[in-house]
Amino acid sequence: MGRPPSNGGPSFRFMQNEVTEMEAILQEHNNTMPAREVLVSLAEKFSESPDRKGNIQVQMKQVWNWFQNRRYAIRAKSNKTPMKLNITPMPRDDLAAARGLSQQVAAPIPVAVPATTPASSAAGAGRATSENSYMEFEAKSARDGAWYDVGTFLSHRYLDKGDPEVLVRFAGFGPDEDEWLNVCRQVRQRSLPCEASECVAVLPGDLILCFQEGKDQALYFDAHVLDAQRRRHDVRGCRCRFLVRYDHDQSEEIVPLRKICRRPETDYRLLQLHAANDSAANDQKETSVDPSTANAQRVAASALETTQQQQHNSDVAMAVLASQANVSQPVKTL
Repeated sequence: MGRPPSNGGPSFRFMQNEVTEMEAILQEHNNTMPAREVLVSLAEKFSESPDRKGNIQVQMKQVWNWFQNRRYAIRAKSNKTPMKLNITPMPRDDLAAARGLSQQVAAPIPVAVPATTPASSAAGAGRATSENSYMEFEAKSARDGAWYDVGTFLSHRYLDKGDPEVLVRFAGFGPDEDEWLNVCRQVRQRSLPCEASECVAVLPGDLILCFQEGKDQALYFDAHVLDAQRRRHDVRGCRCRFLVRYDHDQSEEIVPLRKICRRPETDYRLLQLHAANDSAANDQKETSVDPSTANAQRVAASALETTQQQQHNSDVAMAVLASQANVSQPVKTL
């Protein structure tokens, strides 16, 4: 993969002291999103620090993104079991049915629906996919074109023309950030952060949600994978690199796996891979021989070969003796 052209500006990153402070706040809140006032206060504090003052203005959305990413990373590590996917994509038929549910205007529609809630109920906008899981959604803001997690669907409306719209309250944001969004084009099932072992599910041509760090912002945007450079993993995790092109500005960038969220529609690839691995493991178990049994078989074969060789030698000796005994001796004459 070639190095894409740079835009000339440094990418936005939180400093180590800022990360340490946010980690402490997240721990105090038991891995829940802090209140909006806390996020705004942190953004203002970071912007006024000696290293940033007059250069970079830290936005509240950037602070929110950090907390959201860290929360999901912690939850993924604690909840995900090996070789098992905990989220399954929602069938399109069910999704269409859920979108077509008639609900009273201004009635709250929670995005997180318990698994015990029937999919046909008014609150069943999302069908739970496992016993204790929730269907989660993300929405594309019309203000900046970035994707954010949905906290609550507040209301919906049907326009004379076009698709229905929903009033979205973004997770971690207040009423001032609420937006009316197109259900079909700006709302979808939440993208999935990738673990190190899931890089095999990210292929060229895929639609992904990618974390773009710019000079003035660091947000999630839609992008497409142009190329994938596979590398051997080490103790740090996945070392693969992906060349992506962002849909909103057509810029290209080489990114690591940690910046990529894959779409739930790619779950089938991991399921197929896991099934193939399980099948290969079972075949190996059936064809493999226990080492102690193999050693015993080799010892027995060696003993049998030695016995057969000794028997052969004995038979040869007996034949020689028999031939010598049958030879007639010459007659002595006087």
